[in-house]
Amino acid sequence: MIVSSRSPLHQLLRVTESAGPLIILPHDNPDPDALASAAALRFIVNQAHEEKEVIIALGGIVGRAENRAMLRYLNINLVPVGEIDFDALPQVALVDTQPGRSNNSLPDGFLPTIVIDHHPAYDSYAEVPFLDLRDGYGATSTILTEYLEESHVDVESKIATALFYGINAETQDLGREATPNDVTACQFLYPYTNKRRLAKIENARVPREYFKVFRDALEEAVLYDKVVISVLSEVQYPDMVAEVADFLLRLDESEWAMAIGVYHDNMHVSLRTTNREVNAGEILQKVLGSKSAGGHDMIAGGRIKVSERGVATEKAAVRIKDRLLKALGVAASSAENLVR
Repeated sequence: MIVSSRSPLHQLLRVTESAGPLIILPHDNPDPDALASAAALRFIVNQAHEEKEVIIALGGIVGRAENRAMLRYLNINLVPVGEIDFDALPQVALVDTQPGRSNNSLPDGFLPTIVIDHHPAYDSYAEVPFLDLRDGYGATSTILTEYLEESHVDVESKIATALFYGINAETQDLGREATPNDVTACQFLYPYTNKRRLAKIENARVPREYFKVFRDALEEAVLYDKVVISVLSEVQYPDMVAEVADFLLRLDESEWAMAIGVYHDNMHVSLRTTNREVNAGEILQKVLGSKSAGGHDMIAGGRIKVSERGVATEKAAVRIKDRLLKALGVAASSAENLVR
């Protein structure tokens, strides 16, 4: 693989030359952008270093039907993070997340070798050997697509399909926070994608419980002037919270949509907006705390620990709702049930 010495890919390949395994760690409960980025990074490193062991580790679960279909049809294999021996000091690559964030399973104090992300820098990472943060991009998959193009290797169809879907899922078909770089990446990838597999992923079958969650979300949704909020009960998988927030934002009276749901010991929060003049990530950091949330201008997510269920969980959800309304300058007294 011949790569220009001025390319970030050149430095990436140099830091992965050493012996020992590379553990690729996307954020917990990874979305299509994180999964595609991890798969593409493994492919590129293996093309350059054929003997190197590269493993994608999973913290959390892959619950959303489209994401499970992505793993199945594109042969993306994941190893539970609990099976990784971090004491052996493997190289670790964080993709679509950063050190110190609550949304990944990197052990405290462990210095990753590689960090690749399209979110804003949450800290300074001067000691990380390879750091590529591009918050001007709509997806981390776009960064990996540029690496792939620079590598001049034969493009594997499944990798191209994963990256293409990852970019489009993250930017809602290039309609949300997409940049010229994202558009160019999709144009490069499209000829190599497997259209039949892509269609199966985009139209993945869902169980009947999926529809029940949306019914309950609508029944619980409350409109506060320009903000629609729905507090769910226990969810089957964390990504369901983000799906509900995306769905609620389609309401023509809303400028903001928030969904809140509990999965195991965490309360997950997703925030969406149509307002391009504000930063949803900064708003949610004010609501949940700077280390518990993150995001971009129009999309944000976070989670906090919950030790009890019932009244304690309900009170936590109310606090989150009240803090959001205060941050947006919206009166709680303007509450109006969406469908009841």
